[in-house]
Amino acid sequence: MLAHLAFFTGLLIAAYLFAQIAHHAGLPAAAATTLVGITAASMFPDAATIALTPVTIALFLPAIIFDGAWEIDGAALRRRSLTIVILAVPGVLVTAAIIAGGTVLAGLAVVPAFTLGAMLAATDPVAVLALFRTLSIPTDLRTIVEGESIANDGVAALLTTTLVGLAMIGAGAHAPSIPVAVVTAVYASGAGIAIGAAFAFVAARFVRAALPPAAAIAITLVVAYGSYALATLADASGIFASAAAGITLRAAAFAKGDRETVARAWDGIGFVANAIVFLLVGLNLKFERIFHEPQLIAATIATVIAARVVLSYAIAPIGARPQLPTGWRHTIALAGLRGGLSLALALGLPLDFPARAQVLDAVFAVVFGTVVIGGWTLGPILRRVRTLRGS
Repeated sequence: MLAHLAFFTGLLIAAYLFAQIAHHAGLPAAAATTLVGITAASMFPDAATIALTPVTIALFLPAIIFDGAWEIDGAALRRRSLTIVILAVPGVLVTAAIIAGGTVLAGLAVVPAFTLGAMLAATDPVAVLALFRTLSIPTDLRTIVEGESIANDGVAALLTTTLVGLAMIGAGAHAPSIPVAVVTAVYASGAGIAIGAAFAFVAARFVRAALPPAAAIAITLVVAYGSYALATLADASGIFASAAAGITLRAAAFAKGDRETVARAWDGIGFVANAIVFLLVGLNLKFERIFHEPQLIAATIATVIAARVVLSYAIAPIGARPQLPTGWRHTIALAGLRGGLSLALALGLPLDFPARAQVLDAVFAVVFGTVVIGGWTLGPILRRVRTLRGS
């Protein structure tokens, strides 16, 4: 145990140093950290055995979600809430359907294909948002990208769980009917939001009691993880709970100056949590598996790109008031990176899940392609989008 801890700590230090060097070459920290994990897994296969599972990622996901939610501007969220909901709910379903359609044509069975689509509907804009801070991205645009990511993580995770249950019927497992699954998903999301908001309102009373900054920051940690745990115990969405808690607590308990103090603390907490997750992504990516199913991999990558184009240019503008500038649509299209949640959902599939190996191969390929290759090219591309600043 101590040897594994020492090994992982050393990797984190190496990842941090490499990320600082790679930053000057335009490589985002998430991509650099992932590369360190991939390299370590190939050099020390016996030592790099820390699995990335839904349970493992749950140790860090509340911090990542809460940190992202804390940064969301409340006024911008109200202005752009319809766009976020459209991207996160029908958008996830459309993405899953497009990916499923292409991979069925490539030979994957229908339910595993939809499960793959659901997993890959969860975007991970950590690298994008870090880059946004250097590009003077409009607040509303950043809110759309960040809000979509938080919301579609929750929707995609719920959809994946439902589809896995349907797929396991043939293996003798019990799965709910589709109407029951829909009701369950609505309950999980609604109850998660209610639990997170309620938890934050209770915590706000303590924060307003003129506590020192360190105590207030400690309370935000309790809220982030407590709301996630409580929602999970209630069979609700922990992702939605942590997100609602972050947005509510920021609005209900903190003045502007105090918000900035907490934000600086959460910048550090979020950085560490993200670094650990992307290091685990690298350790668990099996690079050689990307070449096992070339036809399926090509179909998956093509449909992921096609789905993002449809979402950005056809679905996101629906009902948008004010309308989305063309440059914003370009940015939303480029922000569709996939990362730790997609990979954790795939690695958490039951061992007897139909076509499990093929699904893993496809997820590995997309995560590697979007985080490492896409992350490296994202900065130069965004800088060339002339209408990026909101025109």
